[in-house]
Amino acid sequence: MPADLPIVLDGSAGEGGGQILRTALALSAVTGRPFTIERIREHRLKPGLRPQHREAARATARIVEAELAGDEVGSSALEFRPRHAPRAGDWAFDIGTAGSTPLLFQTVCWPLALAGAPSTLTLRGGTHQDHAPTFHYLALVWAPAVARLGFRFGLELQAAGFYPEGGGEMTARIEPAHPMPPLDVRHRGTLQDVEVVSMVGGLGFEIAERQAARALRGLRDAGIPAEAERVPVPSRASRGGHVLLVSTFERTRTGHGAVSARERSPEEVADLAVEGLRDHLRGGAAVDLHLGDQLLLPAALAAAGILPAAPGVVPVTRYSVATITRHLTTNAEVIRRFLDVEIAVDGGEGQEGEVRVQPPGARGDVVPIGR
Repeated sequence: MPADLPIVLDGSAGEGGGQILRTALALSAVTGRPFTIERIREHRLKPGLRPQHREAARATARIVEAELAGDEVGSSALEFRPRHAPRAGDWAFDIGTAGSTPLLFQTVCWPLALAGAPSTLTLRGGTHQDHAPTFHYLALVWAPAVARLGFRFGLELQAAGFYPEGGGEMTARIEPAHPMPPLDVRHRGTLQDVEVVSMVGGLGFEIAERQAARALRGLRDAGIPAEAERVPVPSRASRGGHVLLVSTFERTRTGHGAVSARERSPEEVADLAVEGLRDHLRGGAAVDLHLGDQLLLPAALAAAGILPAAPGVVPVTRYSVATITRHLTTNAEVIRRFLDVEIAVDGGEGQEGEVRVQPPGARGDVVPIGR
């Protein structure tokens, strides 16, 4: 396909959520290839663009001076045409709702990391919510993982933002990406440490204590030794709690957590986090199911040569993942539309599996997903 013709994406395909749009925005900004996405979130309860998706499109457009059409809440189609290479600088974006700032960060961080100079970001909105990585997961699990692929991000939480009020703020420093040795985490090794991070914002510290005590008891009952850190964080407009279990293995790190909601007690939040870790430990995968999806894009940037490899190095990324999710396979399909890379998966949806991301023609030992 000629580079000036837009890639056409079906926004209702696969998992049918905002991830298709976010991945396309990031890759369009990186490659300069325009795209059109239709039937956005068609099968969701509230179809079309939501405020957080609109802000992701507008934020990415500012970074590459893109022509943008259809960027209104409720829109079912969007057109995005970059006019400039990504520009490093000091950027501030406000979602205006409790929409996820970590997901917004995971959209704009890739073009900024490849802009050739450091950038700073200030993002306002939600920082801890269901169905999205929390700030603490981003800082303690995701950022160390993508650093091993050559992407360095410094993250700080200024204020926690919970659903539905939002009002949170996070800041980030984005360093220029640099080559790293190939990442191979098919085997996690021995479990070395589990830390319970029990945080509250806008609530009494006794809630953090209850969350931590319940998580420690659940882990002890499962024969898992752990230590707990109880963390009060500033909150301007909302209140809530979060439990994250950070598990360090010999070769990797995982995160399993839950966020408070109006119908969840502190004990229920802790129980959800503990059950997530216990499920992971029943298998042998190195990477948790969320990170398995989130490693695809940076691994593909390396495999495509957009992040140049060190001399003599073939940038092949391999890892085992706890669950092959619809998010993962959908993300793989979108990446293939923009980048000349091979993404292969061994394992069916809902099962433990192995992922390989490599340059075209590199030797592989896993079976490609059908196109």
